[in-house]
Amino acid sequence: MNRIFITVLTLAMVVPFVCGCKGKRDKDETEDKTEMARGSYNAEKNVVTVVPLERKVFNKQLVCNGKLEAQSKVTLQFSGQGKVAEINVRDGQKVQKGQVLASLDKEQPRRQLDQARLAYDKAEIQLADRLLNYGYTIADTASIPAEQKRLIYINSGFIDAQMALENAERTYRECDLKAPYSGKVASLKGRVYEQGGQLCTLIDDSRYLVRFSVLETEYKFVYEGQQVLVSPFVDAGVVMKGSILSINPTVDQNGQIAVTAQVPGADVLMDGMNVRITVENSVADQMVVPKSAVVIRDNMEVLFRIDPETGHSLWTYVNVLMSNTTEHVVEANKDRGADLNIGDLIITSGNLNLGDDAEVVIEDN
Repeated sequence: MNRIFITVLTLAMVVPFVCGCKGKRDKDETEDKTEMARGSYNAEKNVVTVVPLERKVFNKQLVCNGKLEAQSKVTLQFSGQGKVAEINVRDGQKVQKGQVLASLDKEQPRRQLDQARLAYDKAEIQLADRLLNYGYTIADTASIPAEQKRLIYINSGFIDAQMALENAERTYRECDLKAPYSGKVASLKGRVYEQGGQLCTLIDDSRYLVRFSVLETEYKFVYEGQQVLVSPFVDAGVVMKGSILSINPTVDQNGQIAVTAQVPGADVLMDGMNVRITVENSVADQMVVPKSAVVIRDNMEVLFRIDPETGHSLWTYVNVLMSNTTEHVVEANKDRGADLNIGDLIITSGNLNLGDDAEVVIEDN
């Protein structure tokens, strides 16, 4: 029994010692991790970019949505009758003026043309005989009295043969459907071996009309000849320069005025395409800053300057007078005691969470 008592006493002395050692080791490890975390922490720096405030020309913009429309678009179809023998184009293909797009079977028109030429040759011989009967030759036709000449030509059958030949030549030519102008093929419907009829639509893609509307209150903002920028919705990176052709002097029931502009053609543009139109007017001598310079604080427009004395950020209330896609025209908000001067360094990035009198580091360009 004494042996059991000694064993229990020994365990009672060892367990607190072990637990004490473990607790000390855990505490040391926690302190080490804390020190490491403190050592690895660096205060966050407010890295910003700046631009000097200056007065310059501001491009005031009016942005509208519109549609492209081909300036010239025609539906092409065969004038003659017959089956389609060949089609030389496909949808989207560019063609040149006078290019043969498709042809009808020419076998029968060719025979009719040959017959008409033969009949014309016979009529010429008969005409020469008639002229001899009246004491004339072909070389004398200019000196024959007009009425007598007309009767000779009619009685010889020459007039009929001449008209028949002209009709046969036209019918043969019309077997080939040619492009009336250079452009792009669209809506191809014709098929080989089918009866001739409508073949396709030909779009003049060298120029496009742009149809859009402006509000009645914006009427004075647009004028004929004014430059516009046109960008398709499918690719905002494409920007085409055009000009306003006409302004409809009528306000519709929605209080809008129809405007038509023109832009040069490009591969990315298509008839009926939805586009964004930007109309610009230049306004001189304005204090202009990038859009990113202005942020909202307390539901008010604010920008940050660099304090020339401390190098810290300087909270400045402003009023935005005009805007376009990239810039604002601003003025100091005098009601809030703000001040702006030409040459001030305006913070343009790193200002989203910036506060007043914050230490900043200007990023090198």
